Amino acid sequence: MVRLKDVAYQAGYDISTVSKVLQGGNIHVSAEARERITKAAAELGYRPNLMARALRTRKAGAVVLGFPCLDHPMYPAITEGAEQAATELGLALFAYKFPPEGAANALLDLVRQGRADGIILASEVPDCDFVKLATESRVPVITLNEYSTDPTLSVVLDDAAGFALQAKYLAGLGHTRIAYVGVHPESTGSRSCEESFKESLRKQRVSIDPSYIFGGSFGGDNASEVVDQILKLEQRPTAIATASLTMGTRIIRELSTRGVNVPNQINVIGYHDSKQAEWTTPSVTTVRMPSVVQGRVAVERLYALLNSQKSLAAEVISEPIEVIVRESCCLLSEMNLPHLPND
Repeated sequence: MVRLKDVAYQAGYDISTVSKVLQGGNIHVSAEARERITKAAAELGYRPNLMARALRTRKAGAVVLGFPCLDHPMYPAITEGAEQAATELGLALFAYKFPPEGAANALLDLVRQGRADGIILASEVPDCDFVKLATESRVPVITLNEYSTDPTLSVVLDDAAGFALQAKYLAGLGHTRIAYVGVHPESTGSRSCEESFKESLRKQRVSIDPSYIFGGSFGGDNASEVVDQILKLEQRPTAIATASLTMGTRIIRELSTRGVNVPNQINVIGYHDSKQAEWTTPSVTTVRMPSVVQGRVAVERLYALLNSQKSLAAEVISEPIEVIVRESCCLLSEMNLPHLPND
């Protein structure tokens, strides 16, 4: 097993300096020294002894990634990025599905009981009460949406850019009759995403009919109802944009059961990406957001917070954002519109 003194010997520095650098402590060393130490650790395959560190510092050396569910398409990507950063920083990371009732105390107890040092909260709904309670309890917390009472504790995706790109892509295919299925329409963040989508269409000289706006959920629980409403419209949209990948896949399934072909009769585009998008028939064109980067930055920011290095502003992750082209969208000119079934 590679020990700290092995890294110190190869790097040419004393053990105390090497230890502080690898722990990310506030130590004034040159950039060259820091680079030599981290390079030596990487070359030797050094891994910190988390148990020894915990006994020495009275810290768990672990952080919690809290989810309301484990089947959301974006959560695996967040976890991937968080794991990358945690490994590099010598932290243990564990995912925790918090219960719908008593979620705040269930998460905070993990820190209060000494099982973790801080929390990263991934939630689909506002978490202001949780952040307030965590702050009062002196529990370090980072949230993954913009609803935090303290913006400096947030690491968020640039959804305004994501939904603008989604709208621009559909307009670029020639669509002018575009429906939008949002999520949690009662929340400020969701309304902001909808406005970004509509503003992007306006820039493409495309207006959106108010009757083409629908509310939904990340899980697509009301997909059947939404599809029924769309098919009853006198003038149906030629494309449907959804604010979640799961809603997109469920809408495709509901259209298929009603004899509507995607993409020949209606296009469907999702939001966020995962393997799930490849497994449907047709596979789903979607906007891929930088969720891996978000997970990584969240751990890095929490680590800084644990070391008394609070940031001064919210972190907005805006790159890379891209449309992943699959089978559920096509040019308007390639569609077979006259053969939509009538109700």
